[in-house]
This record gives sequence, structure tokens and C-alpha cells, in this order.
Amino acid sequence: MPITQPGGKRAVDRVLDASYVADLTELPVAELRRRREEADREEAWLSYVRRMLHGRIDILEGEGVITADGELDLQALIQSLAGQMGPGQYHAAMDVIESPGGGRRAVERLIDRAGLDDQAALTDEQRTQRLEQLRAMEKEVSETRSRVHDVQDLLAEELAARLKADGVDTETLQQ
Repeated sequence: MPITQPGGKRAVDRVLDASYVADLTELPVAELRRRREEADREEAWLSYVRRMLHGRIDILEGEGVITADGELDLQALIQSLAGQMGPGQYHAAMDVIESPGGGRRAVERLIDRAGLDDQAALTDEQRTQRLEQLRAMEKEVSETRSRVHDVQDLLAEELAARLKADGVDTETLQQ
């Protein structure tokens, strides 16, 4: 199941629908803020999922995170992830982690199927297949996240324009 479905009922589907950012100048400020918050939640969830996928990819690649006896070296995994992505700007809140949705369930099922509980028992072919699945999912998550960023930018621009029109110094709000 894909992460998004055009015309779907999930929040990410609504956020990415063209109508979500159509006629922004006609919307009340409260509605703009509500939409921005919804887009922010979707971006946070996608960011969280992307990090989870990166972690599983690192584990399956075994780049120093699996010991000779097949155990996970948690410190090596943390260092690997920190080196790739840095400490991260946001921490995933429970509402992000526990958020429902069909696309979310698809990602969770894929992550669960990564075979990390018994990584040493995977054949090379199984490991390669799972890596390909995880990389494809990471690509889809990254592309979806990029599209959500575009929506966030449009909403932020409209809110800033409204504030500026009302005489609010938007530069001081960003500090």
C-alpha cells in the first residue's frame, strides 16, 4: 500500500491534495494556521518514519552495527545514524509515533518485516530483498516529505503575508 492515495481520507492525502493550498488568500487566518499545524504533524511523522527506515537499513547493511555473533551494537548504530543525519531538529512526540493511518500501517508492516529480531538468520538473498524494499520505501517517504515541505512553505508564505499586511514585523517573530 502506498504512503499516499490521491483523494484519500488520511491527513497526508488531504495535505497533498491540490485543493489544500488552492485559494489560500480567501481562507481565514485560523484556517491557515490549522492547515499549517496539520502539515507540520504530517512532516514530523514522515521525518520519524524516515529515521526508522534509515536505522533498519543500517542494521541490515551491517556496517559495524552487527557484532560477529549476530548481536546489535546499539552504540555503533547510534553513531552511524548521528553521522548520517545529525542529532535531528525535532523529537518525535507520542502523537507522531502512535498516529493512525493506512499508509502508516503499511510502513509499520514493512519495518516489522525487516527481520531485525533474527538478523543473523537471514540469507544474503533475503537481506538484499529487504534492503531493496526498505530503500524503496525510504525513497517514497522522502519524496512525500518533500511534497509536504512545499505545502508548508506555501502556508507559511501566506501567513507571513497576512501578518505583514496587518503591520506585524515578521522578522521579529522568527527570532
